[in-house]
Amino acid sequence: MRSSHARHEVEYDEEAVAPTPLTAGDVKRFPGTVQTVMDPRVYKIALACWVSLLGIFWITFWVSANALFMVVISTGYAIVFFGVPYLMSRQIVSRPIPARSLLAFMQAPFATIDGTMRGWEALLQVILVPFCLVGGGIAISFIIHAARAAH
Repeated sequence: MRSSHARHEVEYDEEAVAPTPLTAGDVKRFPGTVQTVMDPRVYKIALACWVSLLGIFWITFWVSANALFMVVISTGYAIVFFGVPYLMSRQIVSRPIPARSLLAFMQAPFATIDGTMRGWEALLQVILVPFCLVGGGIAISFIIHAARAAH
């Protein structure tokens, strides 16, 4: 019987491998208060990216009935995916209203489960995947239109 290459036993000293505890000097502190509620405009930017991706699909696959059927299904799914949380958020009477501009949110510290970061980093984490998908959708659209034009 062959042994796995992933299994490799090594002797080690428990004390040498133990992580060193963080001290107060190791933790980066932000001055002032730290916000814990994401600015609602961040979610609107992410929604705009997803709507753009669906728009690219509608424009690209308008000529193909088979592909357009899948775009219709995706659009219905997106309406439910984004509509249900929107309707649930409308049930709250005292929704948080942003007191500052989006630029001020992006410059201020924001608390996450993993630590504190700037607001623009939180914005980037929310919109990175949808934004990259829009770029990929545009590239795919150009490739499909170029392939159609070549025939």
